[in-house]
Amino acid sequence: MMAAAQTVRSSPVPTAPDDRGAVFDAIGTAMASAEVYAATAANFATLRDARGLAYSVRSAAACLSMAAELLDEVKPAPRNGGRA
Repeated sequence: MMAAAQTVRSSPVPTAPDDRGAVFDAIGTAMASAEVYAATAANFATLRDARGLAYSVRSAAACLSMAAELLDEVKPAPRNGGRA
């Protein structure tokens, strides 16, 4: 009887599946791309290449903008019930 009681395990409380994984992945990809464009922009600035610098800065900004837009989809609910 004792052995049977020891094998009983409590199951975890079921939770809703988190279906936002793709959004988190997209934010991560956008931020990684922004990092690459920012590093490239720094190199173009060192080389005094205005065209390459402008392209890299605009591309980094577009990646950051995309990540910021996606962030709204994964923000947690406010803790105070939405009150300011």
